[in-house]
Amino acid sequence: MLLLQAVEQYLGSLNTWPACIITNLFAETPSLPVVAYLTAFVAGNDVPTTLAYRLYRACNPDAANELVRQLFYTRYSLWHASDTVR
Repeated sequence: MLLLQAVEQYLGSLNTWPACIITNLFAETPSLPVVAYLTAFVAGNDVPTTLAYRLYRACNPDAANELVRQLFYTRYSLWHASDTVR
C-alpha cells in the first residue's frame, strides 16, 4: 500500500484536506508552529505517529533531520497526553 493511501484511510482524500495543511506539509520549512499545526491535524485524526512522520518526511525533504523528527514525536506525545485538547 502506498504511503499516501495509508494516511488517506485516516484523513480521507488529500483533496479534502485543508489547504494550510497541504502547504505546511509540502512547502513550509519545518518549524515549531508548522510541526505543531501538522501534528494537531494528524494526531487529532488518530493517524499513527510513525505513519504521519513518514508522510511528512516523504513530502518535505527538510523534515528528514533528527531535530525535526524529535520535535514531531514530542508534539505528537504532548497531543496524546492531553485530556483537554481533543
